[in-house]
This record gives sequence, structure tokens and C-alpha cells, in this order.
Amino acid sequence: MTKTPDLKVFIEQNRQIITTMLSASDTHKRLNNLNWIRDELTKEAKILFQYPDYMPQKDKKFFLDFNNLKNLGTAWDYILEHDNIKTIDTYDIRHIHRILCENTDIPGGQYRLSDAHIMQLGIAAPSYQKLLYHMDNIQYHIQDDNVPVLTRAFNLHYDIIAAQPFNDFNKRTARLIMNWFLIINGYRPILFNKRTDKADYMKALRARAHGDTKTYSHYMYSCMLRTQTEIIKRLKKSRSL
Repeated sequence: MTKTPDLKVFIEQNRQIITTMLSASDTHKRLNNLNWIRDELTKEAKILFQYPDYMPQKDKKFFLDFNNLKNLGTAWDYILEHDNIKTIDTYDIRHIHRILCENTDIPGGQYRLSDAHIMQLGIAAPSYQKLLYHMDNIQYHIQDDNVPVLTRAFNLHYDIIAAQPFNDFNKRTARLIMNWFLIINGYRPILFNKRTDKADYMKALRARAHGDTKTYSHYMYSCMLRTQTEIIKRLKKSRSL
């Protein structure tokens, strides 16, 4: 297994390679690169948007309709239109959730009004009465420049999920917010678009929920490096990219 410090070095090297490749590309090629990522987010959705692992096999089924995909695309487009903001705050988190909830029965952008237990992670979420405090704390850590960008990004992703601020769509909100944070800090998004990610993603989250930050961080770094490698490969081989 490649050590996490090595992954960080490779990620920074790839970041510079991708930046150079895209800066030398015309607008059409850069747009095609973003569209490829947009398509891969749809693929990611089809892998991750399923009923959770703890449900009996007979009750599991794929659950993703056109509206969910449309909202995901709209949220991604919104992020790309606002890729030059300086930081992300709780309003942005709520706004992305609001977009994801369009034409659903989930109250978009509204914090939950009851306590919740995160069965997939085996932990209790913070009391709804303390959500404002937890969300303000997340915003504070987002803006802490003394912490490395990638560390903040991965913490941001997990902290939103662990806080469970909304009635539903917390994980997909967390992934989009993390990617938005990465983009405004000069990185490419992380894609969880491999078939094994359904199990590996939840395994990493459960590890982090029970104090194993090393396993969680290694998985996130690995997915980032994998995404970078795929982007570089496509930029080199595809005529349209």
C-alpha cells in the first residue's frame, strides 16, 4: 500500500501537470473536461445513491430518478459559475442543499428539527438544538488557513455528514461542497465513480466516525489521486480534451 505522505507528493505533482495542461488548452477543451467530470458525477450518483448497506437485501433497490440527476447537474453548474469565491460558508452549504432538493419532498436548505441517529455510521448526530453551533464551527474550520487545504477539504466532507444538518441528502451535499472547496483552492474534484466505492466509501466514513482518521484520509487521498490520473489520461489521449 502506498503511504499517505507519498500520495500527497503525487497529488501535488499531478495538480501542477493538470493546471499546465488545462492552461494550454482552448476554451472548448477546458469545457469538455468539465463536462466529462459532470458525466462522471452522474456515474458516481448511480453507484452511491442506493439504499444503505444495513437494509436487508430483499429491500434494497436502486433509487435515483431523473429529478435527482437534474438537480445534481444544476448544483454542479452553480459551483462552476461560482468557482472564484474566496471561501465557503454555511449559506453556501444550505444553498447547494436547496438546489439538490428542488421538486422533492425534502425541505431544501432547512436544518432538521429533530434528533437523528446515523445508522450507516453507527453514531448519533448532534442534537438539532445545537446544529447552529456545529455549522458555525464547520465554517470556522473551513476558513482556518493554518490547516492544509486537503485536510480542510476532507474534514469538511466528513463534518457535514457527521452533523447531519438536513433531513436527507447530507452525503451528496457534503461531496459537492468538498469539491467546490477544492476547486476554489486550485484542485480538481474527487470522484467516487468506481463500483467498489459504494462499499469503500462507507467503510472509510465508518472508520472516521470511530476515530480512525488515518484510514479515512488514505482513502480520500487515494480517490483524489485516482481522479487526477484519469483526468491526465483523458487529456493526453482524447482529441476533444
